[in-house]
Amino acid sequence: MGDIQHYTVFYTDTAITDMDEKADYITFHFQDPGLAERWYVRLRDEIQSKLTTFPFKYPLYDVQPWRERGVRLFTTRNDVILYTVDLNNAAVYVWAVCTKGRNLSIHLSESEGV
Repeated sequence: MGDIQHYTVFYTDTAITDMDEKADYITFHFQDPGLAERWYVRLRDEIQSKLTTFPFKYPLYDVQPWRERGVRLFTTRNDVILYTVDLNNAAVYVWAVCTKGRNLSIHLSESEGV
């Protein structure tokens, strides 16, 4: 049995902005910076633990043109992480982080590079 492939996770500027904006929203809406920090750390930990090995286990986003571009989605709690996998470079690129219910296609259209 071979070794398990490990992938490096990279965040686009859009994904980082998405996470910062949601943390800011939590801070101001709930008046609780600690809650925002816990959400942020939990989300980053989930992404790291779930996408550094076996990133292909999550489904393709079944909307064109994103499916043909290999965009996958990973859902955790109330967040949807949209990402692609670069097998040749053992890399995962997180393109966007959205709250469930958001129009993912529109958000991806506004993202850079997908």
